[in-house]
Amino acid sequence: MSSDNPPWFAHDSNGGIAILEVPSRLKSHPEVIRRSLELEPANPMKVGVVYVTTYSKDPQCVVKILDTDSEERAIYHRLLQDLDCPRNHTIPAELTSLEAGHPLLIMPFVWLSYSDHIRKDTSLFEKLGFCLQVLEGVEYLHDHKIAHLDLCLGNVVASSNARHQPYPGLTSKKVYIIDFGSARQLSLGPGVQPAIKLPSSQMPKPRGIEYLDPYSWDVYCAADIMRDILENNLNGLSLPTIPRLYLEWVSGREQGCRGPCHCRPTARRARQVLLVLRWATCVWEYCTRTLRYLSDR
Repeated sequence: MSSDNPPWFAHDSNGGIAILEVPSRLKSHPEVIRRSLELEPANPMKVGVVYVTTYSKDPQCVVKILDTDSEERAIYHRLLQDLDCPRNHTIPAELTSLEAGHPLLIMPFVWLSYSDHIRKDTSLFEKLGFCLQVLEGVEYLHDHKIAHLDLCLGNVVASSNARHQPYPGLTSKKVYIIDFGSARQLSLGPGVQPAIKLPSSQMPKPRGIEYLDPYSWDVYCAADIMRDILENNLNGLSLPTIPRLYLEWVSGREQGCRGPCHCRPTARRARQVLLVLRWATCVWEYCTRTLRYLSDR
């Protein structure tokens, strides 16, 4: 690992790590100075790596110190060139040039997760819409032979128009996939890519498996995210049978395949089936509302 790579730490007078301070190296970074970014010292999102600008100044941004030993900068460089594609769920961001010093990623501070958009009266149809966005984003990555490898609740966010001056390019209630620090660019696509050794991740591996088809691992993690979306604010009710069976199908029964994994569907097939399920849910909810209206007359 390069000695220039994060984490970068601030130190106190005794030489210890000052967790709640912004590293002087980051404060003096040419791009931070040029953009007049006021980094919040008491709120590091990931100590030594990710910092946020002050809340009092719009638009609020996140500054991430990139690890040059990872593929994150190269992946963002590819994804940010195609932000006009609606299937691309990469958050609008800027990569600083290598000529300006150690590479940074500057992106909007999206403090809402998708769960913050789910209320007690949020319909199953709306929840399935968030699930559809998650799968659409994963499918887009896989179409470009990119495996995220660390999909989890904390790495999927949804924007809001709550701030007076939202970051340019953000779409309200659109789901964004963040943090490509563990992501890989692969030579083979879904269905033909064999297992690789998985990096450490926030999501526990099924049965402690270390080697798995990277695309299949992403789909497994997406199923867990969708489960959280669908079970959010159920008001004590059980998840309907068909969505529950759908989640079981997407999660699959892991067998530890060393070749291309067939324990669960691809992101594309999972999205296609979910599209049909969401359409059927729309019809069912419309009929239910209509019958309730007629019975109350």
